[in-house]
Amino acid sequence: MKLCEANQKLSEEVKGFLQNVPDVKEESITDYLVWKWGELDDKFNYINIKTFTRKEENLITGADFEIELWIVGRTFHFPLVFQAKKAVKPFDSYASKLNYPKNTQAQLKKLLSYSLSKRRLPFYVFYSIPDSDTQVMCAMNQAQGSGVFMMDAFTAKEFADGRRGYRISKNKILAATNPFHCMFCCPLICDGEYFNHYFGRIAEYLGTVVDQDIPNYVSLLLSGQWREMGREEALTVVRKNELEVYRFVGVYDMRDRD
Repeated sequence: MKLCEANQKLSEEVKGFLQNVPDVKEESITDYLVWKWGELDDKFNYINIKTFTRKEENLITGADFEIELWIVGRTFHFPLVFQAKKAVKPFDSYASKLNYPKNTQAQLKKLLSYSLSKRRLPFYVFYSIPDSDTQVMCAMNQAQGSGVFMMDAFTAKEFADGRRGYRISKNKILAATNPFHCMFCCPLICDGEYFNHYFGRIAEYLGTVVDQDIPNYVSLLLSGQWREMGREEALTVVRKNELEVYRFVGVYDMRDRD
């Protein structure tokens, strides 16, 4: 199955998951998303970090970020860091959720500061159920078949700061997003223009992000060597690269598309 079709199918499945299990938490949706990615598409390989750290002592409980995702082509690579939120109800104190915890924005600020120091692209992923009035940034408006939407974290901070109003609706949030699967369907992805075009502030950081070397753990995932490693060897790689801050690390291999 092609990357575009696989991700469209998965976004539809996430939407169905939300419709049938309305009380599901973000962590469970992410688990489902990553599991189905691996099942639907052999271009995607991932590390479930908790499988290597849950038996270890003196580790920080709970990951800071949901996913680090590397999009890798022959002439480009984009490392993205995601935090996740649900946006299902028409109104659901969304400003407060972006100011989590206790109106401090600590989660959002950590995503921004970490991503900029590590040269990653910071995003929020919103798990949602679009309705007939939902619009997204893409002119083709492929919202209806999706349950997974992307917003750059700089825009998320504008919402959190009240610069886009304090009574925020689901559709106001989604209007500042693009469906996740568009990243694999739009020809602009191959040279970075996709991010330039849709995610304003992200464009300022693309040069330094693309110019960096791919780390060893990403190369291990791309080559398939990760699956051949024993637990202790894999745990050494996790520790050395300080990957405990993530729940999952994934790599999407787009080298045959570039």
